[in-house]
Amino acid sequence: MWKIVFLGLAAFFAVGSGALVGGFSTISPDDEGAQNALRYAIVQYNKGTNDMYLRQVTSVVKVERQVVSGLKYRITVNLARTTCRRDSANEVCPVHTNPALAQNYKCTFTVWTQAWLNHISLTEAKC
Repeated sequence: MWKIVFLGLAAFFAVGSGALVGGFSTISPDDEGAQNALRYAIVQYNKGTNDMYLRQVTSVVKVERQVVSGLKYRITVNLARTTCRRDSANEVCPVHTNPALAQNYKCTFTVWTQAWLNHISLTEAKC
């Protein structure tokens, strides 16, 4: 009987606090792991697109982290097209000033990292 009451209270507090145990929790966009995950996601996204021009983050909307066998980051950002071609080696790539050329849109990237294995992968990209 006590186990049932305790489990019920634990579920109540987990739901009542707004955090799901083992689920994603919001973190700062300044988190070093999140920034590394975002850099990796953008590189992979640009490699996989058919666009001639690179995309760049114009703003970070939300960053979440989940502890799994490693860390999983879910990062929502606004992207825009830059003036740099995909095959260019430019370090600074300004976003097009013409909104029609910039083609702003929102993407959510999920990146899984396992530091002890030196492993990182982009598991999902929704745009």
